[in-house]
Amino acid sequence: TSVKSRLESDEGISFTEFTYQIFQSYDWLRLLQSHDCYLQLGGSDQMGNILAGQDLISRSVDKLVFGLTMPLVLAESGEKFGKSAGTPVWMNQNKTSAYTVYQYMLNQKDRDMPRMLKMFTFLPLPEIEALLRKHEAKPENRYAQEKLAEQVTLLLHGDQGLSLAQQSTRILWHNDITALSQISVEDSRAVLDQAQYVQKLYSPGITMFDFAMSIGCFRSERDALRIIAAGGFYINQVKTTNPEEVIVHGIHVLQNNLTLVRVGKKNYFIVEWFTS
Repeated sequence: TSVKSRLESDEGISFTEFTYQIFQSYDWLRLLQSHDCYLQLGGSDQMGNILAGQDLISRSVDKLVFGLTMPLVLAESGEKFGKSAGTPVWMNQNKTSAYTVYQYMLNQKDRDMPRMLKMFTFLPLPEIEALLRKHEAKPENRYAQEKLAEQVTLLLHGDQGLSLAQQSTRILWHNDITALSQISVEDSRAVLDQAQYVQKLYSPGITMFDFAMSIGCFRSERDALRIIAAGGFYINQVKTTNPEEVIVHGIHVLQNNLTLVRVGKKNYFIVEWFTS
């Protein structure tokens, strides 16, 4: 067995790994007793653990339980998709946002599209085949990835989650200021869930430098001047290099009284403006 080979190897096996099968078996026993759990699903690599649980249950409570294994979904590297392999996709919205799911699927490789569309969507096979032919003709348009992202996000997070994910993509990757100016404050926080949210009183004549410092974009004035001058400061996805430029309604403050600020590549701020 794999445990025996690990015990006999030079590297050995950790206590956690050694007892994993025992704990998983006992988990199933407790779930059976508390919640009538007669079926355990798992990847094909879980067959040994499932059989161990089945054996424990048959000895402890003399009940017949069942295990079902499925082929592993492998990443390009050959490693399995899953939390232990570092794949950042959970079905729970609190762990992985709809936007993250959408982007993850959108960034899959062309060669994985036939397999992933068949495994992760309910599209009819003729429709998948037609989509793949369209994709092969113009792979730069990423038709297959867009359909995969759409279908998986819709399945996990519904129409609202898909709409928010697509809005996020248009705003963050296609610099769609129209989409940004039309969303509500509540939706902006859902769309840009990685951004810091700031409420600010509008003061006529405030400069980019003073504005950036007031919302905590930079640790020091020296950093602010250096990064702004170097082109690392963006207002509504537009690069701003003049620290003395004045914040103006209709340009920097959108019609929904929001401003999207980005510092570098990943640090976002949503500013909601108020007037006295």
